Amino acid sequence: RGTEVDVQYALTEADDLIASHTTSFTVNSKYPQELQPRDRSRAASELQVKKMAKNLEPSFLGESPKASDGAPIVGPDMVVESGNGRVIALKTVYENKGQQSEKYIQWLRDNAEKFGLKPEQVDSMEMPVLVRIRRSEVDRVKFAKEANEQATAAMSATEQAMADAKSLSLSLLETFYPSEDGT
Repeated sequence: RGTEVDVQYALTEADDLIASHTTSFTVNSKYPQELQPRDRSRAASELQVKKMAKNLEPSFLGESPKASDGAPIVGPDMVVESGNGRVIALKTVYENKGQQSEKYIQWLRDNAEKFGLKPEQVDSMEMPVLVRIRRSEVDRVKFAKEANEQATAAMSATEQAMADAKSLSLSLLETFYPSEDGT
């Protein structure tokens, strides 16, 4: 959205990252809340993060020219400036200790050299996370806000309703019996 930043890829432990919220979606008191333009306490946000953790695609957490995608961007102090949802999802994956964490760690091993890292670095960590450490000086609040803006225009309520209506099947509509008050 206009603010260009230089970044350096690095591995860090998940617990060293300071995200806006915990995996139980409570506010993290260590996080400067002015850097979080989203309301992560909303049910939709929680659902998005849980879905990301359940269906983790490691390659989506790697290289990207956009702050809104790829490895999370953190300041030198490990405060997440872009990618709080991604970090919360990864911490959730590690808490669950299952196939998704193994999948992510294997992807990190397989792709370490691409990011200037060594597979041995991944193996030496308990809960490794690939991050982009911001090296440029920026207005952090402005950068965090810009990183969370949509790159494309959002659909209007009417456009969204029309798109949603196309995905409804006739058989589903046949089961809809509204009462006199419309419920």
